[in-house]
Amino acid sequence: MSTIAPIRLKAIKNALKYSAEANYYLAILISFIAAVMAMSGHESFLNTGDDFNNPLINNLKVMLAYMVVAQFSVFGFCFIKRSYTELVIVGIFLLLIPGELKFYAQINHLEIDTSFDVFFLYTGLSHIFYGLLWKR
Repeated sequence: MSTIAPIRLKAIKNALKYSAEANYYLAILISFIAAVMAMSGHESFLNTGDDFNNPLINNLKVMLAYMVVAQFSVFGFCFIKRSYTELVIVGIFLLLIPGELKFYAQINHLEIDTSFDVFFLYTGLSHIFYGLLWKR
């Protein structure tokens, strides 16, 4: 019975690691899809407002594209380095973005969809969990 407990603990730990990894890849995929849809004008994922040609809304769309490029770059760096702790820092910055967006929207008198908050919360937490749980 004493040998079963360490085996179960290791299985739970491995399941948690691989779940965090799968969730992280899903978050990256969702980020990529959101950026592509926002840049192409499809607003079924994140609503960026009624005025598609508004330069301020276009800034948000470009920010999404830069964010995806940065996520891929950081992941590539972490993959080559074989250390994923930098993803925790990226996750913290992603968690801060909704507050920055609210400030940006307030200054520029924009309506920003509340799904941005959920999007960045999910993406940020995914980065943090993956960075903390997946240590090689």
